Amino acid sequence: MNGTLRAALIATERFTLEPLGVHHAAEMTEVLAGSALYKYIGGTAPTAQILAARYAAQALGTSPDGREIWLNWIIREQGRSIGFVQATVEADGPASDLAWVVGEAFQGRGAATEAARAMVAWLRLQHPPVRITASIHPENTASSAVARHLGLTPSGHLDADGEEQWNDSTPTP
Repeated sequence: MNGTLRAALIATERFTLEPLGVHHAAEMTEVLAGSALYKYIGGTAPTAQILAARYAAQALGTSPDGREIWLNWIIREQGRSIGFVQATVEADGPASDLAWVVGEAFQGRGAATEAARAMVAWLRLQHPPVRITASIHPENTASSAVARHLGLTPSGHLDADGEEQWNDSTPTP
């Protein structure tokens, strides 16, 4: 793959997935402020400056070595930011590792599942065949439920961060 894959606007029944930009940092600071968000993923709520620097790097769309394509979207509900979804795609391979975060105030309504499904459908149209994976802390039942809704299954293997790899059944070419 040549790295021309770029995040594009995606619409679902309830949400809009808007490609990430540095200008999202200030509004996402509030969305990502809840301390419970970091129980399983680690870290603490980022400042607007930290998010701006992170988003500047992510918005480039590729890792510095060119081996990964970074696709990031802000989840919007009626114009308001409520979280994000992202895919890290192997530039020369079929795998896409997914992640999703929905702000505490917006959880429990299926936002992560709906947004992640839309992202996966888009990926499979833009970059077939796509093997989908996600890394989830074994006690994170909410993210495990999203993964199951995406058709992923736990591998039983934990990585160095204590997260379990979840995989789909799409055959790797």
